[in-house]
Amino acid sequence: MLDKRWNDDIAYAFSIHKLYLEFYGMWPLQTQTVFTKIRWSFYLIIHFTMLPFVMMGLIGNSGTNANLESMVYLTSTLSGIIKCICIFLGQKKLGPNINAAIDDWLSLKDDEIARKIMRKCAHRTRILTIVLLYSAYTCLSIYILSVVVINVKQIFFMDSNLVDADTNVTGWKFLIPSGLLSSSITGSQYVMILIVQSIQTFLICATQCLVDSFFFNVATHLAGQLEILKHKFKIFANKRDTETNYRKKFVDLINRHNELMEFNQNLEDTFHFLILCQLVMVTIMIALLGLRINLCLNENNQFEATKSSLIMNYLLMQSLVYTYSGDFLQRESEDIFCALYATSWFTLPVALMKDLHFAMMRSSIPFRLTGGKFFYVNRETIMCIIKTAASYVSVLRIALKN
Repeated sequence: MLDKRWNDDIAYAFSIHKLYLEFYGMWPLQTQTVFTKIRWSFYLIIHFTMLPFVMMGLIGNSGTNANLESMVYLTSTLSGIIKCICIFLGQKKLGPNINAAIDDWLSLKDDEIARKIMRKCAHRTRILTIVLLYSAYTCLSIYILSVVVINVKQIFFMDSNLVDADTNVTGWKFLIPSGLLSSSITGSQYVMILIVQSIQTFLICATQCLVDSFFFNVATHLAGQLEILKHKFKIFANKRDTETNYRKKFVDLINRHNELMEFNQNLEDTFHFLILCQLVMVTIMIALLGLRINLCLNENNQFEATKSSLIMNYLLMQSLVYTYSGDFLQRESEDIFCALYATSWFTLPVALMKDLHFAMMRSSIPFRLTGGKFFYVNRETIMCIIKTAASYVSVLRIALKN
């Protein structure tokens, strides 16, 4: 049934997310079978298997930099687990949104304005998805290559920084800091663990990028539908018509607004806990990474400072995905009120003018996404995140100096 309702426009908007999420058993429209649940469970277990490495890194007393790096992996792993669970549990809520988006694309005929708006939203999402995937995998590939080069250098050139002078034991460099494990394994064991950690980190990157861009896709499509509805509200009274036809058009537009309200609530119910966890963890991690960059620069460790800067940039981009989506939805829904006021309401029958007043009252309440039902997610949120993180960095620097 889905293949019959799939065309080039829909593929442009959803093909990347459908391909990845269907493989992991998290695509909202796929039939939930035993094999689907096994794929999702296996994918989740891979995330959980990162925790032992991270905990060994935290317990191993490997220094401040190593502990901060372990915290980065810990928050990334927990974030990935939460995203997997939220998407899987929210499939029934997200299914109507995806079906409605497919119907919106299929219903496009000669409406060039609607097509232009929807293509614009789909183009934004596709660009974001590609940028996130390529940047994450490029940085990860460079990092893996650097780890391999460091260990090859150790094997062939006996780098004294990686060999314990007292015991003559090699301290292997891992992708995920693993504490004392690096000095208690053989070369063949190290290769196996490095392969496992590479697979884990690639899957973590996929989860982070795809869930973020999928959320952005659904949210921006909804905002695009609000923009189309705004245009229809503006012009529905431009041509003189009978009271019956006026009312029919107006009721159709009101019903469409109600549908979009339900889709916004589905989005809120699915992602509000994820947004809360994501933004809280991003705030803490930006503060810790800012501190780590400061420590690395003081120690003249350019490699770790650069790596931390790249991670911080990605975290800021990640928080912008959620805050920009929430702000975009809020602005477009607020514009519905202005569109109702800008319409040719003075040409409408008196009874319909009163109904228009009630519609304006309802549209004055904007669509909003929240973080765990505690705060609204918009442009002000990202400013609060940056200010809070900067305050944490200042306090931690003073505490370390003392």
